Amino acid sequence: MTFINASWEKALEPYTSDNFGLKKDKRIEDWKDILSRLPIINNRSVNLKSGVEVSIDLSLSEKREVRELLLNLMPWRKGPFLINDLLIDSEWKSNLKWGRFLDLQVELAGKSVLDVGSGNGYSGFRMLGEGAKKVLCLEPNLIHVSQFAAINHFVNSKNIKMLPERLESVDINEPSFDVIFSMGLLYHQRQPLDHLQLLNNLLNDNGLIVLETIVLPEDFGEALLPSGRYANMPNVHYVHTQSGLTKLIGQADLEVVHSSKPVLTTLNEQRPTEWMPFSSLDSALKVDNLEFTIEDFPAPTRQFLVLRNLNNQL
Repeated sequence: MTFINASWEKALEPYTSDNFGLKKDKRIEDWKDILSRLPIINNRSVNLKSGVEVSIDLSLSEKREVRELLLNLMPWRKGPFLINDLLIDSEWKSNLKWGRFLDLQVELAGKSVLDVGSGNGYSGFRMLGEGAKKVLCLEPNLIHVSQFAAINHFVNSKNIKMLPERLESVDINEPSFDVIFSMGLLYHQRQPLDHLQLLNNLLNDNGLIVLETIVLPEDFGEALLPSGRYANMPNVHYVHTQSGLTKLIGQADLEVVHSSKPVLTTLNEQRPTEWMPFSSLDSALKVDNLEFTIEDFPAPTRQFLVLRNLNNQL
C-alpha cells in the first residue's frame, strides 16, 4: 500500500531504509551512530493528543544514555518532547503555537496531511494525535531529520514519514493532500506567490492550506522587504501586512476561510535552553523595548490563516 500516492512513494523510496538516503553531510555517520545506540523498545505508551509523550521501560543506566544521546542531536528547535521523565526542552514551546491552531477547529481526523518545512516533526506528531490518517513532513535540514528519526524510534508510528527535501525540489505537481501546513516559511520565500501556488497545486478537492506567518502593521504597505536581517534572521525576503497577505492570497487563487488573532512572539515562547543553548529571540529584540527588533522593526507577531482554493467549496 502506498503512503500517499505513487508519485510520493517514488520520492520517498531512497529513504525507505536510510533516513538520509544519498544526502551528504559530514555529521551523518555520527547521527547514524547515535540512532543505532538508542535502546530497543518492547513496550510503550504513546500520547500525541496533549503533547508528544512516550512512556517506556528503561533502566536507570538506559535513561542516562538516552539523555546523552539525544543531547548530542542539538540544537532542538521545536518541541517539547517527553520520554518518561526526560523533558527535551526545545527553543520553541511549539505546543503554544499548536494550541492556537487547534482554536481554529480545522478537522484533521482521517486526512492526508503535508507539513512543509516541518523541522523535527513536532507538529506532525501532534497531527497524528488529532487523528490524521497519514502525515508527510518535508524538511531539508538533516539535523532535524535525525531528531525526527530519534523521536519516531520511541513513538514508532508508520503513519508519519519525513522526506529530506525542499518543496521546490520535489517534482510533484498533482493533488495529493487534504490539508497542507506552511508554518514560518512564507517570509523566507524569494517568490512567496510561487510558494502558495505550489501548495495549492498539491491540494485535493476541498483541501485546506494552514498558513502561519509573521504579519506587520499596515504602515509598511503590502510588505517589508528588509535590506539586511529582520529580527536577526537571515534570508527574510518579504514580511507581509494584512493587506499584502490578502492580495497575495487572491493572486494564488486562494481565499481565507478562518484566521486567528495575531499574537506577539514572546521570550516565554522562544528562548535558549539546555537543549538549544545558542542565540534565540532574546538576541533579536531591543533590551529596553521588546516590542521592537534590534533593526528597529516591529517584533514578530504571528497569525494563522486557513485557505482554500477559490474554485472549491467546503
